This record gives sequence, C-alpha cells and structure tokens, in this order.
Amino acid sequence: MIKQLLVLILITESLYLSEGLQGLLPFLNAEAVVLVFGGTFLLSWAVYPFRELVRPSGPAALQFAARCAVGMGVLTTALSLMLVLWFPAGDVPDFYRRLALSLGGIFYGFLLAKVILNPMAARISKAK
Repeated sequence: MIKQLLVLILITESLYLSEGLQGLLPFLNAEAVVLVFGGTFLLSWAVYPFRELVRPSGPAALQFAARCAVGMGVLTTALSLMLVLWFPAGDVPDFYRRLALSLGGIFYGFLLAKVILNPMAARISKAK
C-alpha cells in the first residue's frame, strides 16, 4: 500500500511542479470521487459479501472492483459531459473548466483500478 501511496504522491507532485496549485484544481471534483469510489464499492458489494471486500481471500473480488472502477469512471464522465452540453456555459473559459472537471471521472476510475485495486489483486494472487 505504501508503493501505491508513493505513486499518488508522484502524480500530485508532477501536477504541482508543472502548474502550481492551479494545476491541482481540475482534480478537485467531489462528485467524480463520490460516484467512482462509492459506485465501485456498491457494485462490488452487490456481487461479493462485505467481508470479502474488506479482507479478500483471493484476487477475484479486487479484479471485479477494478473493472467496476473503470466503468464507473466512464459513466461519471458521460453523465458530467451530458450536463455540460445540456446547460451551456456563459463564456468559453467556463465551458473548458467544466469540460476539464468532467474528465475527472475517467481519471479517478483509472486511478482506483490501475494504481490501487489491480496491484492489490496481483499481490494476493502471488501470495496464494
């Protein structure tokens, strides 16, 4: 888990070094975080018991959650883009800001799947 945390710190540091604090603003999207992380947990809980999600006996539950995370990221982005296009922005910079926030869903979906869940599943499968 420490190695995954180092990857998250590396991503955050690279964004900060390239754009400063302004570079982190597009990633501060609470709706995307709630939909991706919460939706992934609820979809996984619908298939696997809670105990299997907290202390997995094999990699299957984590691999399923990783696939759900990518799907929830795409779904979050699609829903957000629909709202961006349905309610037009007043000016062009506001449109681009809302568009960047919409893409946060895919970012969080891939982050959860590829940086957190898949490495945990691989570690469990190697331990068995």
